[in-house]
Amino acid sequence: MFGKYKVAHLLGITREHEQQFRNIEVELTKQGYICFVPAVYCFETYKQHSDLLDDMCYEKLLVCDFCVVVTPEHIGKSTSNRIRQAISMNKPVYVWENNGLNGIIKGEKDLVRYTSHKGE
Repeated sequence: MFGKYKVAHLLGITREHEQQFRNIEVELTKQGYICFVPAVYCFETYKQHSDLLDDMCYEKLLVCDFCVVVTPEHIGKSTSNRIRQAISMNKPVYVWENNGLNGIIKGEKDLVRYTSHKGE
């Protein structure tokens, strides 16, 4: 933590989930967290700038205090990879469930639990 407020990096599938990200951003901000959210929600735009956006996402991961999986019902390959990166950096990875930070992914076993019984 660099300053007064912890920084949360929101992760998950962005396609068709912009409002879900925005709602969680507002809730976490009201709780005193600074939030890094996706800059692009349009998949076509993402594809045009994927290398840049992926690099920026990694930079956010370096700076954040913890991560929050916003779409636990849809954890795909790229979100799984980002979760693994966060864990390897000793960043806590929380799951937004039941309107709060109620789950945590500590390792591969937890990640498999989320990806195996919920759709990708």
